[in-house]
Amino acid sequence: MNTIGDAFLLVGVFVGIALLGQVTVSRLVKIDILEKHHSAGEAMMGVVGTLFSVLLGFMVAGAMTKYQDAQMYGQMEASNVASVFRAARGLSDIDRPRIRKLCREYVEDVINNEWPLMEKRVKINHGWVTYQELWESVVSVVPENDRQSNLQQGIISSMQSLGEQRRARILLSQTNTPNALWVIIGFGALITVAFTYIFASQFPKVQGVMTTLVAAAMALNIWLLSAYSSPYSGELRIKPTMFELLKESVLTAPDTPSRYLHDAKSVSK
Repeated sequence: MNTIGDAFLLVGVFVGIALLGQVTVSRLVKIDILEKHHSAGEAMMGVVGTLFSVLLGFMVAGAMTKYQDAQMYGQMEASNVASVFRAARGLSDIDRPRIRKLCREYVEDVINNEWPLMEKRVKINHGWVTYQELWESVVSVVPENDRQSNLQQGIISSMQSLGEQRRARILLSQTNTPNALWVIIGFGALITVAFTYIFASQFPKVQGVMTTLVAAAMALNIWLLSAYSSPYSGELRIKPTMFELLKESVLTAPDTPSRYLHDAKSVSK
């Protein structure tokens, strides 16, 4: 329920139910009786409306925070892959191409395999193999000097951060809003709209327009909650932009050692 089509469908369903309820109440209850209960209904609607708006507002804010966290985790994960890839250039002729090759394979797995699975909320198994191989390659590095030892420590630190961001990303992609909360939100919206029937008007069309606007606002807020609760699918889905940028602009670098290392060796001689 997080595409534009779902939004129109949800608005249509809510508006339809709201208008049907209004027509039913107007036929069954006389306007004189409704007017006598205006004051009591206004007080009760204030309580119910406030409680529901606070609940829905907090849930939407929480979903937006989850969405922003998901963006941050993906960006930081890609940045750590870039750090590992760049730092590996200072390693030996054996370790450098091996680690860089695994960095490219990891990014390919994330873009081509993991991201489509996250959109479908399917359990992810692909990238873990490459991730483990990358870890093994990093920890198996035998530094030839202090410089390479320092580089290995930096790469290990980046790998630790990469692992944390990866686990958080996968966890968020497989976390759903409990069904009980959706039931509460649905009933709360219907009850709030139902309270508007008490404020009957001499002009049914005008009241119908107002009821339509209230129901549509409720539906759109619920759709926003659903869209932000699923950060990797739907209309607002997060795309692997950082990984694609990494693949196109960073991972294309050659696996040759840095030219400055050759210059340093020449000076030392």
